Amino acid sequence: MKPFREWRQVYDGDHTWNQSSAAALCMKLGCGTAVSTRVRDDSLTSRPVWWIRSSCIQSASTLWECIMIDRHFSPSSLEVICSELLAQPHVSLSPSTDGVSQDDQQGFWVLIGYTFGIVCSVEPQYQGGSFQLIFTSSNTEQNYTLPAVNHSALFLFSAADHTHRGTYTCLYHNYVFSHNFSSVSQPRSLAVLAPLTELIIRVTVVTVAMTSSITAICFYYKPKPEAVSREQ
Repeated sequence: MKPFREWRQVYDGDHTWNQSSAAALCMKLGCGTAVSTRVRDDSLTSRPVWWIRSSCIQSASTLWECIMIDRHFSPSSLEVICSELLAQPHVSLSPSTDGVSQDDQQGFWVLIGYTFGIVCSVEPQYQGGSFQLIFTSSNTEQNYTLPAVNHSALFLFSAADHTHRGTYTCLYHNYVFSHNFSSVSQPRSLAVLAPLTELIIRVTVVTVAMTSSITAICFYYKPKPEAVSREQ
């Protein structure tokens, strides 16, 4: 990599590099999906490397946020092979989510105390595979895995509370052509709202709409000055 005008090999400073980290790296580089990854020990002496934090890659908006600019040395380096074989999966809110909810391009929200579901799906290409749902918040990261059924998987959560607030990302894994392939979705944010908050939002929207309508009606029926003068 050449993030700061100097080519160096890359090493994982967190020592937790895996297929999910490679999938997120390929997506941020625009190189498709991760085919394989490994840590190579191909040097007897340490050399300058860029340290990258694998714990940062899946949640960061850009890859450069995860690179440590200090001068580090290591005899090992990361090898990642990317391919555009698998389509990018999608993460969405289940249509059967209990209670009031909303799903749009920016993210989605649910009411506190209600059951909700998150769907990972992918365009039909190959049978089988599995979906990995990664939940990331300010102080935790959790992983859930389900087999792909009809190219999708539904992850159910009960009694939504503030611990569910964060970012959700879907990874699709499949074994095709004698290789393990992975692809990663764009992250989506989830907000958990209290019912009172939702009521205030609805009342505000209705009030603004009614005020706009009344103003428009009054403006339309306002008497013209000439008509008033003739009557006098």
